[in-house]
Amino acid sequence: MVSSPSTTQLFGVAMLVVGAVVLLFSLRYVWRAGRVFRSQSVTSLAGVTPGSYVRVAGAVEDGDEGALTAPFSGRESLVLRYAVEERRLSPLLLPWFVTIHERAGSVPFRLRTPAAAVDVVEPAHTVTLDRATVATVDADEDAPERIARFERRTDALPTTTAWRDPPGPLRGIAAALSFGTRRYTEQRASPGDDVTVVGRVTESGDLDPLVVSDRSRGATLRRMAGTSLLGLAIGAFAVAMGLVLLFVA
Repeated sequence: MVSSPSTTQLFGVAMLVVGAVVLLFSLRYVWRAGRVFRSQSVTSLAGVTPGSYVRVAGAVEDGDEGALTAPFSGRESLVLRYAVEERRLSPLLLPWFVTIHERAGSVPFRLRTPAAAVDVVEPAHTVTLDRATVATVDADEDAPERIARFERRTDALPTTTAWRDPPGPLRGIAAALSFGTRRYTEQRASPGDDVTVVGRVTESGDLDPLVVSDRSRGATLRRMAGTSLLGLAIGAFAVAMGLVLLFVA
């Protein structure tokens, strides 16, 4: 008679499945980020095969669909990424700023190169530009009106958290360590700014951006792939633990 698997073995199978899924998603993102290096550097899309990934550097120019308004500074931008960070306790038991809300996007714009004007038509989902801190607000301070209005209107961003409003006995410690302090940052590209766009050439001869960056290829790759390193570590650990529980325990 074949014995049924133990609870430990079932848990090991579950760990294997979860770890494999996390690994696959993380590896997929690392492979995607690797296109920053694998893409061909061009100054024009003329003659480039649709579906190819290219890297185009140039100056940002206005498109035909207006601009985005940065939520914290109110500045108009063609490419925008904004984030809200909150000071909390890190896994190493040290205070640090944790991103609690983040969005990125763009409107259609043109990239002026020495050879041509390249239309970037689809919204950018990954933006790696120079970051400006618009405001830093302590937990017991009132945010500037524009930021306060943004927080009230954004359902995905809680107006308060346990770090901003801790239980009474912990308030002294939280204040001393600046827990709950929020930092509001923006990354913007406006007409005249120099950027590099890595993306896929569309059938119509435009560019569908993978990333808009003002950094070197190496720095852009590290920024894109860095978010996946934790996933790779967690996935590898879960797979290893699953194997141990399945075949050793």
